[in-house]
Amino acid sequence: MNNLFKVAVVSLLLFLAACNENAEPIKTSDKEVFKTQTEALEKAKQVEQVLIDDAETQRKNINAQTQ
Repeated sequence: MNNLFKVAVVSLLLFLAACNENAEPIKTSDKEVFKTQTEALEKAKQVEQVLIDDAETQRKNINAQTQ
């Protein structure tokens, strides 16, 4: 019975400590968190466009040679 009381008191104290109203929430913007991922995505889009342009140029060259 004594151990149950100690567990209940400790649990109550932990609950009260977790619900501290004075604690400031951590403020981070999505731009800061995902900055490296968005930069990598933009670079990938640029590379994709270069590949598409090169493929189109190659396709035009092949069509010009076969005619």
